[in-house]
This record gives sequence, structure tokens and C-alpha cells, in this order.
Amino acid sequence: MTAQDSRNLAEIIDRLITVPIFSGSSLASKPVVLDLYEAARKKIETPLSLFATEQIISSAEKAATPKTVVIATGFIVPPWMEAETDGPVGAVTLARSLNLGLDLTPIIVTERSAVDKTRSLLQAGGFRIKDEIGEAKHKKRTGTVIGFTSEPSEATTEAIGLISKTSPTSVIFIEKTSPNRVGVFHSGVGVDVSPLSAKVDRLVEEAKSAGIPTIGIGDAGNEIGMGLIEETVRKILPTGTDCGCPCHNGVASSVPTDSLIVTGTSNWGASAIEAMLSFQLKANELLHDSSMEVNLIARAAELGFIDPASGFADPGVDAIPAKIHGSLLEILNFITKSRMGDSLFVKKYKEYTMDKEKLAKEVNKQKEEEEERSAKKK
Repeated sequence: MTAQDSRNLAEIIDRLITVPIFSGSSLASKPVVLDLYEAARKKIETPLSLFATEQIISSAEKAATPKTVVIATGFIVPPWMEAETDGPVGAVTLARSLNLGLDLTPIIVTERSAVDKTRSLLQAGGFRIKDEIGEAKHKKRTGTVIGFTSEPSEATTEAIGLISKTSPTSVIFIEKTSPNRVGVFHSGVGVDVSPLSAKVDRLVEEAKSAGIPTIGIGDAGNEIGMGLIEETVRKILPTGTDCGCPCHNGVASSVPTDSLIVTGTSNWGASAIEAMLSFQLKANELLHDSSMEVNLIARAAELGFIDPASGFADPGVDAIPAKIHGSLLEILNFITKSRMGDSLFVKKYKEYTMDKEKLAKEVNKQKEEEEERSAKKK
């Protein structure tokens, strides 16, 4: 497998995860994901899934053991005032992949109100849960979930402490609400959610100060990482420049990350990293399958995570049923695994078609035989 093979696969994966399956949203009359992707691609010249994965792998390979990764997720959505399914599910599947493939112990960071159910979801992903970061770092197949403050005055101190204590190889943000240019956090429709939101944006600053790569994954423009394309978000979203809340400064994120994955649903961005990691490390097991996707979405609903479109704790993400997400994972698995080496069918086909001259003779012979049979029938 060459560097060009990786790039070719990443191009396909980027296209798959930006297919606007859902026809519209509360944000705009048409899907905005393609415009957001193109803006990000102009900033990051290589395929987004490839760039992010290579940063994660490179940083992990340089680190001393034990190694950790911080994954921040969780979005409390008004008027339901509950965390949504998009983000936590992707955090769990990506944590599993990074743990298996790169020996990274996952430290999941979320709102304090969502810690218990996020911990249960991580456990459903196969991890043994430890309360202490130190204990998790020294145990195989373990992880931990910690709550982060929603108070701005406490955020910098907590961020410094977390980065110092965990020394992560990378910090990844999946569907994590971001402050706009005046420091206000919004839902996509422009509701001020600052009081509900963990101020994990401070982790970006501390990670960058420590030379730790940061990766943002988002689907709407108001998530951490989307600050990389802030002006595009402000231009194309109806709430981009004026959110309608008292700040009147729009929902666009002002926080850029080193890597950004723009995707139709943020969980898919996490899956894209898994797929590229699977391909780069030549290990099928690093990309979860459709059954795990569907089961984790169902488990998330049981735990009280909601589909933000309906407010119900139903097995769906962003108004898309779990079975559709499962189908996308089937496609993603096929795309990835089919490029990791020829199947016996493909090998035999190449063998049978290698001698073009011989094959041409067989084609002509077949034609002659058919003409002969046709003549006999007359």
C-alpha cells in the first residue's frame, strides 16, 4: 500500500461521509455540508480524513508509554436539555479503535451532567471503566470519563490540569459546541447554550501550547474546530452572522483545530478516522462494523441520549434512523477492506485476463461456436 493508495481511499471516504443523506435541517433550506467541506479542503490540501489520521498516528508513535488520547464530546440540546446521540457514539467507537491500534487509553471529557451515561456507553463499547486517570493509564482495555466545568472562570485551570495529568498524544473534539467570536456558545439555530456547555475549548489552547495536535469533527459550523473556516460558516449559515440571541454575533465557531473533519453527522467523522487507521495499520478490526454501530446507538437511547430532531431517546442520530447509520458503516467497511488486498476472486480474475492474446482467441472461438449453433438451428 502506497501513500497514493491512502490518499485515494481518503478521497472516497471524505465523499461518503459528506453525502447529504438528510435533505435539510433547522440551519438552512439546503444541506451545507458540501460547502463547509470545500472550504475546509482549501485550508487543508489533503483529504481531511487522511490528514487527521496521520496526525494522530504520528503523535502516538512518538510518545512514551503509557499513552493516552483525550476525546471531548457531548452537546446538551435545548429545548430538551439532554445530550444528543451524535458525538458520544463516535467517541466510543473511535476510542476503541485508537486503544486497539495505537495502545491509547481513552480519556472521554464531557459535561458533568452527562458523565454517568457516557461512562455506561463507553462500557457498552467493551471498555472496563476506571474512576481514576492514573489507574486507567496502566490497565489494558480500560478508559475513563470525566466531567469538565461549564464555568469560564474555572476552565483554564481545569484544562491545564487535565493536559498535565494525561499528557495525551492528541486531543479530539467530536460534535463539541464552540464559542463564537465574542465567547458565546450556541446551538445551530442560535440559542445561547453557554450555561450548559463544558468549556473544553480551553483544551485547544493548552494542547497547542504543549505541542499536542488537535482534531475537530463537526457537521454544522458551530463546533470546536470549525473556527478554521469561520468566515465560510458566517457566510452560508442563516445563523452564521446573526444568531438572534442577545449577542447577535452568529453561531460560527471561532476555535480552529490543527485538523478538521467536516461530515454529514459527526459520528461519521470518527468512523472515517477508524477506516483510515485500519487501512494504514493493515488491521480490519480497527473499523467497527454495522452491528456495533446500530447496537451502540440503541444503547445510547436506552441511557437517555436523544435524537436532537425529535427530542426522544430513540435509536437515531440527527433525524437519521440507526439502521441507516448501520448501512453507511457497511459501505465504509466494504470500501476500506476491499482496498487492503485483493480477494481470491479478484486475484483469479487478474490471472485469467493477464494473457490478452489468449483471451482474444477464446472470445473469437466463443463467437464462432455461437454462429455454428445458430446455423444448425436454421
